[in-house]
Amino acid sequence: MANHPETPTIEEYEARTPLSRTYYEQFCRHLPGGETRSVTQYDPYPVVLTEGHGAVVRDVDGNEYIDVLNNYTVLVHGHGFRPIVEAVQAVLATGVVFPAPHLRLLEMAQIMTGRYPLVERVRFTNSGTEASLLALRIVRAATGRQRVVIFEGGYHGSIPEFLDGGEQTVRVPYNDTDRAVATIDSSVAAVFAEPFLGSGGVIPGTPGFLHAIEDRAHAVGGLFVLDEVQSLRNAFHGMHSSLGLEPDLLVMGKVIGGGFPVGALGGAESLMNLTNTRKGGHLAHSGSFNGNVATMAGGVASLRALDEAAISALNGRAESLADQIEHTARRVGIPASVTRAGSILHVHLVEHRPTNAEADKTVPEAWVSALHLALLLEGVYAAPRGMLNLSTALDDDQLARVAVAYEKAFSRIAPFLDASRPMTSAGR
Repeated sequence: MANHPETPTIEEYEARTPLSRTYYEQFCRHLPGGETRSVTQYDPYPVVLTEGHGAVVRDVDGNEYIDVLNNYTVLVHGHGFRPIVEAVQAVLATGVVFPAPHLRLLEMAQIMTGRYPLVERVRFTNSGTEASLLALRIVRAATGRQRVVIFEGGYHGSIPEFLDGGEQTVRVPYNDTDRAVATIDSSVAAVFAEPFLGSGGVIPGTPGFLHAIEDRAHAVGGLFVLDEVQSLRNAFHGMHSSLGLEPDLLVMGKVIGGGFPVGALGGAESLMNLTNTRKGGHLAHSGSFNGNVATMAGGVASLRALDEAAISALNGRAESLADQIEHTARRVGIPASVTRAGSILHVHLVEHRPTNAEADKTVPEAWVSALHLALLLEGVYAAPRGMLNLSTALDDDQLARVAVAYEKAFSRIAPFLDASRPMTSAGR
């Protein structure tokens, strides 16, 4: 990002984070690019975090940040949530992983099949990526077809067919109902979709879009797979239930692990039984850490605390924050809008809320980087791309400070946006 006299400068950031820079240089000697997870990288270098308590994280230089990223929606109860800590501590001395079924696995499976009505059977994995991969194998085995339809801006994990594309993957714009319906034909094994684009900008499905693609998939003999890795936190029975959707398979993760590596695939018994080892010709599915004791214990505690009252409070506070951010942007005079799904939000540097992933591509990357850097300087840790989400650990005072931080960050970047506006039509 080119510095402007009145923008949050790299020099200001570096002056606050000298130890992070030193450590980052050491990371680069051992890790490609200094990281092992692409989304953690941003310029000039990421802060190195050392601890988190509740809704606050601290870096190696002693700077504190209100955490509104929560490891990309994983930590719905914040850091060090006592019921999760106590549940996991209770199993550490008696075994955290076994090569056999165990009672924590049963407890978690009972919660999943009881809370999400469409989940008649469930299998656990170590990530949403693994759960999506299992879903892909099942839909292909069940239908005898190979093609899948996915959507621009969607993310279903680091799976070659989804991430890189290929002959058997068809990608269409999200919320383009006509094009999606025309694309879904009798050669399609399944349609994979999210209730809202998660990493694509927290863009909700428009009315009728999700129902239309679900109906079309079933009409041509295909399956409908709904990815609720992020969205599961937004409704007690899952967003599929609140939206009236009936997916054949449900991909889950994030909050169901209590902060530990997790993924899960659930759905109709007939489909899930394709992995049943008691049946001939089953799909083999293994993993040394699938359903491990620590994750199951943490997941049970996480879901029990994420009751209807907690979800309602989170969603209401997120709605209020979104309104405040948009109001502040208008007052400061910069183009900004906020899309929201439950307690997950995304700040876009365009005047009108986008309905697909293409809108943000018109925004200069330098603008997005400037806002992220300004928020860090104001003590708020959000995603570099603009996403944020709330946790139950965030109190009223901290939430108010987040709103003020956005106002100050907008004021910081306004001169830079004004200076660079003639070079682009973004946000006009």
